[in-house]
Amino acid sequence: MDEIKTTTSNPETGEKTFTQEQVNAIIGERLAKEKTKADATLAEREQQIAQRELLLEAKEKMNEMDLPVELLDALNVSSKEAMEKSLNTVKAVLDKRKAAPPKFVGFQPGVATAMPQERMASGDLEIRQAMRLP
Repeated sequence: MDEIKTTTSNPETGEKTFTQEQVNAIIGERLAKEKTKADATLAEREQQIAQRELLLEAKEKMNEMDLPVELLDALNVSSKEAMEKSLNTVKAVLDKRKAAPPKFVGFQPGVATAMPQERMASGDLEIRQAMRLP
């Protein structure tokens, strides 16, 4: 192709001349910058969408596993594998807690608390025996 000058050098007005190749190069650089910006924005949006999909999938699995949905924020949902591992860990811990008998401290209804005989006064022992207390 022949070089086409888009402007001519004019010392009176101070205009700079550009060849068609220089103009094409300038436009190409600007287009490349805009394309890079658009690609970065697109990648960020795709990541946000993927994160939302993982959250929804985690919520569905929590409902299937009969886990409280309130624990969703405590899960690691950075990837599918991390989400699965977090769900399994939470399920195992909650199942373990459900299976363990509750631990009571202090008074327990229906359970007799025996006091050591040496700590009871003689009068207390007679009263306790009369009321059929241990």
